[in-house]
Amino acid sequence: MLGKTHMAVGVAAGLLVLQPKNLQELILGTGVSAIGSVISDIDVGTSESHKDADKIIGMTIAALIFMVAVECIWHVGIYKKLMRDSSVPREIIAAAIFLGICAFGKEQSHRSFMHSILALVLLTGCVAIFLPLAAPYFEIGFLSHLSADLLNRRGERLLYPWKKGFCLRLCSSSGIVNKWMFQIGILVSAGMFLLLLVNICFQR
Repeated sequence: MLGKTHMAVGVAAGLLVLQPKNLQELILGTGVSAIGSVISDIDVGTSESHKDADKIIGMTIAALIFMVAVECIWHVGIYKKLMRDSSVPREIIAAAIFLGICAFGKEQSHRSFMHSILALVLLTGCVAIFLPLAAPYFEIGFLSHLSADLLNRRGERLLYPWKKGFCLRLCSSSGIVNKWMFQIGILVSAGMFLLLLVNICFQR
């Protein structure tokens, strides 16, 4: 699946499954689900297309900028939550390990380490140390990516370092199924975000 499809499906899955209850969690959950849904594909830079890796990094940065901008403009409390749930040394160590894992994964072949249960556990663990509230959203975003890629014809090494790849061979990564998943993901993401936002506003 393409990066934009993974992001649309990941955000939709995060919001549908976890149903954030306040504005802080809604903004944080949307951004972190988006990051979790695309981070696996940083390894495409070692295969066919460096441009795809650049797009993934760009989408991740865009999600971070979105969360920072909302925090700066509306002060929803993400920064306070971050400071309350962890200490600065722990956050620095967790962030460093997270980036180290991603750097290792970027140098591996496509759909190997960064498309594995091992990467899911390690990266989600880092997020849980850094900001516990965000960990379930990251996990669901990441899982949505692995699930969507299972539909493709090229296997992903879910049980890395075991070399066997798994796939259902139901569609190509950029065919009609990808288009449908993107369109449905966008509709569900936007609809859920607005619905949850309205519910949160009426609860105040």
